[in-house]
This record gives sequence, structure tokens and C-alpha cells, in this order.
Amino acid sequence: MGKKNTNSITKNEEGGKSKAIWNDDLVAIYCEICVKEAAKGNMPVTHFDKIGWVNVVKVFKEITGRDYDKKQLKNKCDSLKTDWKLWSSLLHKETGIG
Repeated sequence: MGKKNTNSITKNEEGGKSKAIWNDDLVAIYCEICVKEAAKGNMPVTHFDKIGWVNVVKVFKEITGRDYDKKQLKNKCDSLKTDWKLWSSLLHKETGIG
């Protein structure tokens, strides 16, 4: 048994859409792209607008070579937001911590 390759993309059992596999480097790249796109004004409220998502998908593919679609990237964004809310809640709202 060797080390699992976290840089690969796996096919689902039906042979359809690939599952996005994320490692720490990909998450950092994705976050940087999202911050830059939000700074351009393409995130009017809580999610990117149509132009923002097109740009995020395009730049992510250019930098990483990964052909993740909008749905995969949005799912990761939603997951990261959930994780951040939990971390923030634990850090700032719970008694006895900081």
C-alpha cells in the first residue's frame, strides 16, 4: 500500500463527472483566486456573480491544470464557509476560549 495521491481526480462509479480532490495547496490557490475576484467587484453579496464564476473557473484551470466546473468550485466555497463559521464561532463565541 503506497501513499494516496491527493492530486488526482477520480471518476464516479457511473463513469460520469469527476470528483474534485482537494489538497492544501489547491485550497490556498483557490482562496487567493477568490479574494482577487471579490476585490474586482464580482462578488456583490455572498456569492460570485456570473462573470466572477467564469473568471474563477478559468483562472483556477490555468494555474492548476484542473478542469473543475462551477458546481465543484461552488461546493468547495460553501464547504470552506461552513468550516470558517464553525471555527469563528468556537474562537469568538464560546466561553473559556481566548
